[in-house]
Amino acid sequence: MTTLQPRAWRWPPAAASALAPVFALGLAAGAAHADVTLGGTLDLATRHVRNGDLGSTSSVVSGANTTSKLVIRGQEDLGGGLAAGFFLDSTILADSGTTSSTFWDRRATVGLTHRRYGEVRMGRDWVPTQLVWNSMDPFATLGIAGANTFRSVYGSRAMGQAFGSNATGAAQNPTLRVANAVEYLLPGGLGGFNGALIATAGEGGSAGAGQTKGDGFRLGWAQGAWKLGVSQFTVRNAAADDKFTDRVWGVGYDAGFALFSVAQRRWAYASDTTVNSLFGVSVPMGAGQLKLTVLRADQTGATDALSANDATLLGVGYVYSLSKRTALYAHAARLSNQGGASFAIAGGPATSGVATAANYFGGQRSTGFELGMRQDF
Repeated sequence: MTTLQPRAWRWPPAAASALAPVFALGLAAGAAHADVTLGGTLDLATRHVRNGDLGSTSSVVSGANTTSKLVIRGQEDLGGGLAAGFFLDSTILADSGTTSSTFWDRRATVGLTHRRYGEVRMGRDWVPTQLVWNSMDPFATLGIAGANTFRSVYGSRAMGQAFGSNATGAAQNPTLRVANAVEYLLPGGLGGFNGALIATAGEGGSAGAGQTKGDGFRLGWAQGAWKLGVSQFTVRNAAADDKFTDRVWGVGYDAGFALFSVAQRRWAYASDTTVNSLFGVSVPMGAGQLKLTVLRADQTGATDALSANDATLLGVGYVYSLSKRTALYAHAARLSNQGGASFAIAGGPATSGVATAANYFGGQRSTGFELGMRQDF
């Protein structure tokens, strides 16, 4: 992160226009002696994915090891242990030089923090279940071997039934982030315990379109070699106004020679469930790190045929740090579908779970390989 010096920056007119509100906020915070910083990551990789009989695709992708992003944040000390702050986090699609359709898609919050009483935060933020799930995955849920591979409205029937299998639903289903949130986060210094409560306002819209009405919690503990976490988020305006429940638990242990983690994430809607089970290992190797993961999706539906649509992902990766800011990496993964399951590694030929479609993928195998470079700034 770099401290902003507003008068030294010279931006092209288009960029200046797009970011004018951001820098206006930064200048106002600077006048009040706030600490405003700019930073982020650029991560690009070449990827090759084969989806069974549908063939293969080669591509250049963004964010396979760490999300490519631009972060602007600030904090103002108000005295007496109280501070005010803001956090803006935007995905950069570095392969094309574009951004998400929601510019500050990753996070856009303001908050008040007290050393003794914790933090109250509002805006767009992560759901508590994703934070626990991400902390247990050696691949941080990114890339072809990440634990979010089964986060698909096309593959997970529970998710598809709750939020719809259209493009908007795929992008906005609330198992990653939510808008219109009010949160409370516990302070530090509680003997290793951490946690949060969250509630979101649907504002008369639908969860599949990004207007989620929901609530949840996160509770964790980290001490010595151990870390534990549990969380839940309930969506109360899913399709047909039925509830969609997202639950996660996880345990991690640092044995010195390796980090081990076991976790489970369960999505439930009506009679449909998708249970994701994760076992991960991360082994330090000099300036590098070897990563291994096994991810299993077990589905249950109203019929035996739906209950047979399961899948298994095997992933391996190696990250080599050239410096504190720069790293090279390689990932490989194999995903095997059972029954009519149609999960696929991202970046391959388009797939469908509809048996009559030309791109039907039920029961087939998806494999992938990627090589990339990451640099933080």
